[in-house]
Order: sequence, then C-alpha cells, then structure tokens
Amino acid sequence: MSSDADIAQLAAGLAKALSEDGWRDPVVHVGTTASAGANRRTVFIDIESGGVTTPAVAQLGGLPLNSLSLAVESELVRLAERAGVPVATPLAASNHADLVGSPFQISRRVDGVTVPRHVLRTVADQPELGQRLTQQCAVALARLHAIDPATAPEKLPRLTAPTPTLAYRRQLHDLAALVAPSPAIALGLRWLAAHPPTPPTRLSIVHSDFRNGNLIVDDDGLAAVIDWELAHIGDPMEDLAWLCLRCWRFREDDHEVGGFGALADLRDAYVGAGGPWRADAFHWWQVARTIWWCLVLRLQAGAFVSGASSSLVLAASGRRAAELEYDLLMLIPPD
Repeated sequence: MSSDADIAQLAAGLAKALSEDGWRDPVVHVGTTASAGANRRTVFIDIESGGVTTPAVAQLGGLPLNSLSLAVESELVRLAERAGVPVATPLAASNHADLVGSPFQISRRVDGVTVPRHVLRTVADQPELGQRLTQQCAVALARLHAIDPATAPEKLPRLTAPTPTLAYRRQLHDLAALVAPSPAIALGLRWLAAHPPTPPTRLSIVHSDFRNGNLIVDDDGLAAVIDWELAHIGDPMEDLAWLCLRCWRFREDDHEVGGFGALADLRDAYVGAGGPWRADAFHWWQVARTIWWCLVLRLQAGAFVSGASSSLVLAASGRRAAELEYDLLMLIPPD
C-alpha cells in the first residue's frame, strides 16, 4: 500500500463488496502485503461482521492472458470445495476495477506455508510428512478430476477440440511463434507430434498449476490448493505431470513429486482414490508442460526487455529458460 488514502480506499471497497455478497455491516482492516507476483498482489485482511472477526486474504490485480476471470475462478473453487478438495474458501470476487482500482478476490485465510523452500524445510523436519503430503495431493486431484465437467462454470475454457493433446500442441505452436527460434523447443514439438498418448477415459476439470508453491502446507499436510486462474477442462494427467516437473523440486531431485514425495506414492494414492493413471500420457504431458513453461519464461523476460513491463519478477524469469530447455532434452528419450 502506498498511502493511508490507498489503504482506506481498499478497505472501503472490499467492505462494500462483502456487503453486496450478504455480509452484515462488514468492516475491513488491511494488514501487510503477503506477496507481489507477476500479475496479482496478495494482501492480508481481517473482516469484522456480526461481532465475529474473519481472517482473510485479498488478491488484487489484472488478469494474465488466458486466465479465468476472478468471478469464474471463485465459482470453480466453491465447486472443488464441495467435492472435498481442500481450498481457501472464496468470500467475494469482482471482475471490475470500480471498487478498489482493480479486479479482486477475497478468500478465507488458511494457516500454513506456501513458499516452496519453507514447504521443503517443513517436510525435512517431519520425515513422514512428505509421503502424507504426496498422498493428500493425489487424493485432492482424484476428487477434482472426478467432478462432472458438465457442472463446471459455463465460462471455464475447454481444451478438448478435437482432443486435449492436439489442442495443446496448437497452443504451444502459437506461443513458439512469439519468441526467437529454439532448437530444443523445435525438437520437443516434433516429439509431441510423433508420440501421441492414449486418450483420457474421461475429460476432467484440470487445475493446471497444481505444484509446490500453490499448495498451503501445515504440520498435517495439505491445507489448501490455491491459484486456480489457469484451470480448464482437459486431460487429468496434465495436473499430475505438472506437479512432477523438475523445476518444482527446488534441487530436491530425489523426490520427484514437488521435491517432497515419491512418484510411486502419488500414482498409488491417485489410483486408490479412483483416478485412472496413464503412464504414456504422464510422460507426454511432462514434455508438453516443460515446453510451455520454457516459452512463458521467455515471453515474460521479453516483456521486460522490450519495456512493456517494469516487473523485476518478469525480468528474473528469463534466466530459467535455459534450465527448462535442459529439462526438456532430458525428458525426450533418444530414438
């Protein structure tokens, strides 16, 4: 927050939104800023209403390309919560900037850690926690993927035409056209085309950013899944592959699942909770999502270099693109 006036405006705008959502005479107290990411800022708040104080967080900021509107995201999170997925319960949301100067979402605050290094330290201090967290992630994903896509918000994107994998390949080619040519990316795109996986037995709601860093973890394990802005209907194996990319292990490469767990535990718990596992699709999506992340990092760095953005977060992204090219080459087996 830059001034007392800004804080007062934010508090008044959030209170008005809560009032319109049914809260009785809410008063919002604005606390510290928890994070300032590339697209959104997260602020701790406390809501007083009816003699009760509710700890919450407000996410503020513009919407990145191809992300959900905050209202649709809140609707989806409520649906996931009803299916038994641990989430930060949405309290109010608006796609408009008239109340606080930007779109925003208010969610109930969930105690725990989200910073990946802190998560891995917590796991290191409690050796049994890594396996439990891995199994909890698998169950959460199985519950999410079991939701009937017909009940999803109408505006949730569909990565389905004609198949999720072909639709995703088209997206990757479109992204690749926006950056300088890369031999590694070109090789990866050819590999994806030559190795189509078995199709999913059913389409599912896919979180699409389920990884270490978007999980709130406490001493009991998975407390909440956050940051649903990239969710869509597609292939459920995309979520499982993304969770296991090397870039989300933070040097804990012996633990393939987020730096804290074993792939066998993830697979067994997912299947045990009713999720169908397809090994060829898991590998295909690891390659595809590695390509995607490499391209996004290059685009983020390009936005800073071109002057389109002054975000240091975006500036720092470019240095990791080479790491993703290395990961991609390690994922593609030699013919």
